[in-house]
Amino acid sequence: MTRTILLADDSVTIQKVVELTFLDEDFRVVAVGDGAEAIGRLQEVRPELVIADVHMPGADGYEVADAVAKTLPGTPTLLLVGTFEVFDTERAAAVGAAGHLKKPFDSQDLLRRAKELLAGAPAQAAARRETIGPATPVPVAPAEASATFEEMPVFEPVPALEPVVAAFPPAAPAPAPPPLAVPLPAPAGAASLSDAEVERIAARVAELIGDRVVRDVAWEVVPDLAEVLLKARIRELEASVE
Repeated sequence: MTRTILLADDSVTIQKVVELTFLDEDFRVVAVGDGAEAIGRLQEVRPELVIADVHMPGADGYEVADAVAKTLPGTPTLLLVGTFEVFDTERAAAVGAAGHLKKPFDSQDLLRRAKELLAGAPAQAAARRETIGPATPVPVAPAEASATFEEMPVFEPVPALEPVVAAFPPAAPAPAPPPLAVPLPAPAGAASLSDAEVERIAARVAELIGDRVVRDVAWEVVPDLAEVLLKARIRELEASVE
């Protein structure tokens, strides 16, 4: 039996990633671009699982989770949160969200979490959705609610850069350029580094930071940049047709 997932995320990239994740599975993904639309389509779509971004226009993921708990009791909501975004664990528990997943996520992790949440949902939830409309939220004890959430990931601090800079002492000052018509004061304590030394320092800094931070930053920046470029190209094509 095909199960339906309602995805609420304003990123077209995330929508495509989630759709591809469940493409070969027995799931149907209905994607919307904001929380308000997701809430408005709950009765129409009647999903078995809701995935909602914490920060998006219209209504945020917390509001979506709250609406799911009231409209479709027993339907789990999985919240998505960006690497550098704040996640409110207490608020998520209060609105009845079933858990959260940090972006960037591995497709197999998302698939595994979805199957776990669906397996743990009450067996009578699907039948209840066929016979009842909006319902009042089911009270959840604080201890039980907090037990369903993972602790926020603890990021290792980025190593200090002082040892790296100390390993490459400043080179001898370069010859002074010809004086300008209006001399500019040199910055206090400025040191001159050759291009080779700058490259070595940059390489060492990247080595100390590691590829994890680079991947996280790229996940946040590259999809947004791709969407901006795509929308700009669409506007150019529309203008040329007119």
